Amino acid sequence: MERITVQTASILLVEDDPDDALLTRRAFEKAHVWNRIDVAQNADEAWQYLTNSGPYSDKARYPTPVAVLIDLNMPGMDGRDLLAKIHQVDSLSGVHVVVSSNSDYEKDMELVRSLGASQYIIKPVQKSSVLQILGMLKNVQVILGRAEE
Repeated sequence: MERITVQTASILLVEDDPDDALLTRRAFEKAHVWNRIDVAQNADEAWQYLTNSGPYSDKARYPTPVAVLIDLNMPGMDGRDLLAKIHQVDSLSGVHVVVSSNSDYEKDMELVRSLGASQYIIKPVQKSSVLQILGMLKNVQVILGRAEE
């Protein structure tokens, strides 16, 4: 019998803090999201992933994600810069971008929305935030399941 493999839609998490990355991944697990979540540790690495350059040149291995969850404040190119770059590339126009931050300043929220972010969530990312993200993903293959108990 031939084995069938299904390529699920992936999500890219751009997070420079390993603890925040772990908490975010756990929030997705608690929401029972089984989609692949790749992590880029900074905006430059995320840009290489999104443009299939450098170590991410294999498009089959690193497909364009359906959503990118970007930390707003990172050293070097920050989340604002990455968000602006994403929205300058036509091939990334279908990617939903969510910004996460410790900042609850309305000015930050307005800025990232003006740059094209779909949503802005306050860290730490919780199960409820994951469910909000999933709610905005129309016509996207999200795999939900239940963990073995």
